[in-house]
Amino acid sequence: MKKWYKLDNAAKLFPSVTNTKNTSVYRISAVLTNPIDVDALQQAADTVFDRFPMFTVKLRRGVFWNYLESSTDKIVIAEDQQYPCRNIDPTTNNGYLFKVLYYKNRVSVEVFHALTDGNGAVEFLKSLLYYYLMYMGHEIDTEDRILLADSGVDIHDMEDAFRRYYKDCYVESVRNSRAYHIKGTAFEQFGNNVVHGVVSASQLNALAKQKGSTITAYLSALLSYSIYQTRIKYSKSNAPVVIAVPVNLRKAFPSRTLRNFFGVVNLGARITEDTTLDELIFRMNEMLKYKTGKENLQNIIYNNVALERNKATLFVPLFLKNWFVNLGFHMLGESKRTLTLSNIGNIMLPQQMYKHVELIEALVYPSNKSPMNCGISSVNDKLVITFTRNIVESDILQYFFSTLAGEAGLEVKIYSNDWGISE
Repeated sequence: MKKWYKLDNAAKLFPSVTNTKNTSVYRISAVLTNPIDVDALQQAADTVFDRFPMFTVKLRRGVFWNYLESSTDKIVIAEDQQYPCRNIDPTTNNGYLFKVLYYKNRVSVEVFHALTDGNGAVEFLKSLLYYYLMYMGHEIDTEDRILLADSGVDIHDMEDAFRRYYKDCYVESVRNSRAYHIKGTAFEQFGNNVVHGVVSASQLNALAKQKGSTITAYLSALLSYSIYQTRIKYSKSNAPVVIAVPVNLRKAFPSRTLRNFFGVVNLGARITEDTTLDELIFRMNEMLKYKTGKENLQNIIYNNVALERNKATLFVPLFLKNWFVNLGFHMLGESKRTLTLSNIGNIMLPQQMYKHVELIEALVYPSNKSPMNCGISSVNDKLVITFTRNIVESDILQYFFSTLAGEAGLEVKIYSNDWGISE
């Protein structure tokens, strides 16, 4: 008899709001120093199969809730031939909600967000890379930084940490205004253009510290400022720029779960001609510091879980739940943010693995109301800022990277998948 699992609290949102233009599929990639050996990568995928049962599941629809059913079908790796973060068609993927892809010297894991968050995807990718390198003949001391296939599945890997840390508390309701939304021209052939900018992680961190800020707050401010300078400054809009920042809740609420355990905080500002970048950096940093405090994050957990615990919703049919969730997502989520900036941080690898890994990339899927989103990750002192967009206009990106290279004085290396770019 097959095992089945409840979706974790955050995961229940994604099946209800997903479509071909809002895929809920993100990507974590490792760019290696040498081209990928396909046979070794498939062998590595076969090896890690049993260690990640939260990945090897298929989405099933019940009468009242979606659920996940375990599967023993093989993970079939594939060459990366299309644009990233596409909708995952389970009929062509053995029913799985994630993919392992390769292209030249890049290994990518694309994940439907109902499975796990960025933390879980990174742990899977690290294990995959470890076994891949092992099958390529490299000896690597794991230094307890890799989840090994023969270590068995820890019950803590599977926990719904939202339920564990839920507690009844007073939450003040704040009605925020609608955020500024980026408009643009859709690509003639639908797809996602990706632009990566690589900078020195240590130099960017030093620059942020000099401004009394963190990297996340600094880049959120620079991105907000870039949107104002290229768009709002020349329009009649007075809507705030709101950057949605996913937060790894494991740092405040210790958990080893490999399922979703994140919250989202919004960093918003009304920017005028008198607003300086330094002022915006200060405001963003103070806001991020407050909103990632433990008390505020506890409120996020409460809000996420409270509706699910409401007995009145238990026996509402799934199709009605989907309708209400979709409505709430667009009214209270999509309409309240300009774009998402997700910083998965510095990836910690065993020392002997670093020489094989050039870069780690994080791609955040765009959507209808957020046609451009940003992912940040770093390894080997190389921090990659990745913009994924489904519109032609690149003015915001150009201003952002020009400021980073010009006024900030950082060396920025740019590369792209060139999707939708005319010859």
